[in-house]
Amino acid sequence: MDLKNAVVLITGANRGLGLAFAREALARGARKVYAGARDPSTVTLAGVEAIKLDVTNPQDVAAAAAYASDVTLSLIHISEPTRLRRI
Repeated sequence: MDLKNAVVLITGANRGLGLAFAREALARGARKVYAGARDPSTVTLAGVEAIKLDVTNPQDVAAAAAYASDVTLSLIHISEPTRLRRI
């Protein structure tokens, strides 16, 4: 997929698959990568913008959507599906 100049939001970007997706987005030329994590201080990848985002928290979701309103591609990666609840 061509990500040149895309603005990408990736959840769980502080570790595992989310981190791998964030690295790949940067490597494929994304203009900006928002790295969502419950604790933004755990995002250590250079070149991304860490934002607080717990996808099970409606307030976090609303705040992230408002802050990252320039997103053109979202990759919602959930590593703990048992934590999900209807929001």
